[in-house]
Amino acid sequence: MPQGVSRDGTDAHSTVRKVPAELSDVRGAEGWFVELLNFKTGIDFGATGNLNEFSPVGFSLPPDVVSTWSEAAVAELTFRLPPLRHDVRFVIEVFPYLADGLIAAQGCWVFLNGLFVHYSTVKTPVELIFTVSRARLNPGANRLSFALPNATAPKDLALGNDLRLLGLGFVKLTAGPP
Repeated sequence: MPQGVSRDGTDAHSTVRKVPAELSDVRGAEGWFVELLNFKTGIDFGATGNLNEFSPVGFSLPPDVVSTWSEAAVAELTFRLPPLRHDVRFVIEVFPYLADGLIAAQGCWVFLNGLFVHYSTVKTPVELIFTVSRARLNPGANRLSFALPNATAPKDLALGNDLRLLGLGFVKLTAGPP
């Protein structure tokens, strides 16, 4: 039987439990509950954050104290938004993996539902800021993808045994009106 999740409470520390999908009010592509992106709280990528609620793919778990590394050439989040009458401005706090100077910068291509929305070359901790037209947002599930072509495993650079393809450390994602 397909399953979804149910939330008891409204904050980031509320209880999440699996329930049959037909009892879940919103379904993703695979019959799973798709979390509402709250404009007040956003997504916190730290150890006490709410990243796991947004079906992360390509992110390293468990997270660090304040951030989570990407661990693949592509990292993705899935979310839904409340009904909107305005475009949405995204602000994402990130920092690059530069391998002690062996990598000059991390390129980051951002896609929403498969469509290009932003590019940035990341050399220092930075906020990726971009606005998406509300016409590009789906009323149900939305997928935010980060393509990281310079992501590199520390082991490939003789910097340890870590096999993860590190690109960016993600700290916080916020969204709201432009």
